[in-house]
Amino acid sequence: MKLRGLAVLTATIAPALSCGGEVTGPRGSLCDTRHGVEVCVDRPEYRSNESILVTTRNVSDRPIFKDACGTTAIPAPDSEDDFRPNYNPQRHCGEAVTPTVVVERMVRLEPGASTRETLRLGYSPQDFFRVVVWLLTPDGDLAFDTPAASGVFVIFPGADGSGARSATRRN
Repeated sequence: MKLRGLAVLTATIAPALSCGGEVTGPRGSLCDTRHGVEVCVDRPEYRSNESILVTTRNVSDRPIFKDACGTTAIPAPDSEDDFRPNYNPQRHCGEAVTPTVVVERMVRLEPGASTRETLRLGYSPQDFFRVVVWLLTPDGDLAFDTPAASGVFVIFPGADGSGARSATRRN
């Protein structure tokens, strides 16, 4: 399991993050570019129940359509081969969301344009995560089988006592 040895890794990362401006996160950049979209988070680490500032920028030469319903933070896989998140527009738009609602809420980004949004974390176990942003066609269908994603960041148990629950299983 990838959490094995996290205490040693954390002890190594924390001093590095506080010593200089060159280190940008647990595994490198806080940004990643996929499908002509750059997705960035604002910090290398968060606590459960904090908010993440997410910037999505169109780096392609054509308009893109961002799904406002499916953006979420998910655990980062151990390898890129394992990166196959499930599309779930109900996350932010409710269980009764329809394709029409998804199309009404999608955001068109012209080349070079960007959006900033706040994603509120709920309780999360200590782990490495990415924010995923799904891209759509103008009709609301998925443009790609995989989403655009941020760089990797870490979530630590919150100071509100949620650390006692960090050993519970993920759903």
